[in-house]
Amino acid sequence: QEADSVLGKWFTEDNKGQVEIFFDQATSTYNGKIVWLKNPKESNGQAKRDINGDLVLNMVNLTGFVFEDGEWIEGKIYDPESGKTYYCTLSLVNHNKLKIRGSIDPMGWLGETQYWNRVN
Repeated sequence: QEADSVLGKWFTEDNKGQVEIFFDQATSTYNGKIVWLKNPKESNGQAKRDINGDLVLNMVNLTGFVFEDGEWIEGKIYDPESGKTYYCTLSLVNHNKLKIRGSIDPMGWLGETQYWNRVN
């Protein structure tokens, strides 16, 4: 697979959002931005915000990934629900399924794996 195989829009595992992965020329890294939310508003009608008060829609929540040996490594993932940032790697299971591994340690031992599906 090629480095740009990861580009495009992906449904999060719970289908509550879509993240668009793009290449940032300035930093030469792959990043992701939340471009769609199933529920974009809070119960009070206001736009959904994270724990820090930042707007969730259009938030860049995947940062700093570089492609190496078939994986996108050295990245970070931000969870707007908890307000926490984790170490992260990305790898394609196939053209339409992306494996996301977030962890509290850089080696990826203590963490969680999710699978995101490509938006067609």
